[in-house]
Amino acid sequence: MAVALLLSVTACSGEFVETKSEADTTALVQQHADAIAKTIGMPLRNPETGPAPCTGELGESSSDVYSILGTYNVDVPAGENRQATVDRVRAEWAAQGHTVTDDRKIGADQAVLTADTEDGFNLDVESTSGSGLAVFVHSPCFSRP
Repeated sequence: MAVALLLSVTACSGEFVETKSEADTTALVQQHADAIAKTIGMPLRNPETGPAPCTGELGESSSDVYSILGTYNVDVPAGENRQATVDRVRAEWAAQGHTVTDDRKIGADQAVLTADTEDGFNLDVESTSGSGLAVFVHSPCFSRP
């Protein structure tokens, strides 16, 4: 039994996975999303959060190991284009010590900005087909209690 438990908590990344409830992880995802919205200066819209499986580098997985994905929309403040909004998010993430992993400007008013936080979360802000931005927050893998 102990070996099975050890395998389940190391399945996601090859390292030990912290135990955390889905409710606690969802709250952390929401905190990261709220921080992005605060930086942008507009409220989050269309929130959706839920569990997602974690798959290790070799395709291994376990039903005991999960992550939480949050998806949101946010409007750009009146009188501001998306590039300026994403520039402000980038500056805030740099000030917080996040590691930017993708930073692309697409055309005059579209962008993709992705970063990893020190606590293992992945943050993503992208232009939508309309005039707003999509926000994605993906937690690291956790083991269910």
